[in-house]
Amino acid sequence: MKHQGKRRGQGRRAVVKRKITGFLQPIFLLRLYGQDRHGYDLLQGLQEFVSDAESYDPSIIYRIMRDMEESGWVTSYDGTVSRGPRRKMYSLTGEGKKQLAQWMDDLQKTKEEINHLLTAYRQQTT
Repeated sequence: MKHQGKRRGQGRRAVVKRKITGFLQPIFLLRLYGQDRHGYDLLQGLQEFVSDAESYDPSIIYRIMRDMEESGWVTSYDGTVSRGPRRKMYSLTGEGKKQLAQWMDDLQKTKEEINHLLTAYRQQTT
């Protein structure tokens, strides 16, 4: 007789944590549209778009901004010092504007597909 043990995770309730770090890139690009910003300002602006913004580690901002700078979507420079340490400022590039427009088109299509899925679900479950 074969041993039939529990599979990993079976019997336990799975916890699904939202993984939206990819969603943060278009948010940051939009926040930079028309105004240069520093990392802390970008972090503060997340609250407008993400319900659990306070749970994000601030270091994620700088990793994302570094990746977007390497992609040519933003540039950075040292901001002027008023009080406190010098802050790294970020600017949106022309390539970043193009990327943002592509994301907005894709998000619109995704929104339509999600709405279709939710409607179908409601029809099946009611």
